[in-house]
Amino acid sequence: MLTKFVPYLRLAPYALGVIFALLAAVQWQNAKHWEKRYIGSEKAHSATKAAYTGAQIAAQELNKAKVAQIEREYAVIAEKSEREYDALLSNNRATLDRWVRSQTAKRAAQSTGTSESTPVPSEVVSRAETAIVPVTDLEIVADAYAQLDALRAWALDVGKVK
Repeated sequence: MLTKFVPYLRLAPYALGVIFALLAAVQWQNAKHWEKRYIGSEKAHSATKAAYTGAQIAAQELNKAKVAQIEREYAVIAEKSEREYDALLSNNRATLDRWVRSQTAKRAAQSTGTSESTPVPSEVVSRAETAIVPVTDLEIVADAYAQLDALRAWALDVGKVK
């Protein structure tokens, strides 16, 4: 069977040359195709990278603006809370001062001249229904209440910031 093709063996080198030439042309075309795809991929990658960088910079600027806005709102809330605290403090102190004066006036009116033991204002005297507390402690309580009330109002205001 192989003997039929023996006369054509002299053409074998030419056939191999043509086959190699075709293979080389196909490989060259294939290489060009993949090179174009690689260049296109690199361009797309560079464009995507630039887009992401631009978006990141825009997000940072937006975040800076939002942080600045929140800081301004916090400053306004802090100033408002400080004013409210000062008002509460002065109001509580004035109310305590009026109450102490009224208690002093009541005691002076009720004084019969007998020598009862008068509680010392620096110590606490407890009875079944009442407790006599030094005025300095009442001042501390009034100041602490004003501070607590102002802090609560501040926390509620800060919670509203978005």
